[in-house]
Amino acid sequence: MLHFHRLIALAGLALLLPLSTLAASSDAADMSGRYIDMQRCMERTMGKNWQQRYEVELARNRWGATEPTGPSIDSAPLVVRMTDMRCRREVNIETEPRP
Repeated sequence: MLHFHRLIALAGLALLLPLSTLAASSDAADMSGRYIDMQRCMERTMGKNWQQRYEVELARNRWGATEPTGPSIDSAPLVVRMTDMRCRREVNIETEPRP
């Protein structure tokens, strides 16, 4: 009887795992979309290739998107830092850590 209860518990866990995987992949897709929106916001304000023009180093973050590194954005001109801060706030990623 004890083995039967363990089997039921394991089957229940097996059913829950795919749901958590789906939620995690949904979160990743949502966050990737936010970073794409962030890049569009920066390009709209600063122009295409603003990273090269202002020598801002990019790195891949935990969501797979590229964004300016912390030290790179900290040493960028004020207009770049202010635009970055505004765009991050607009797409709700202002509290996300930088690579």
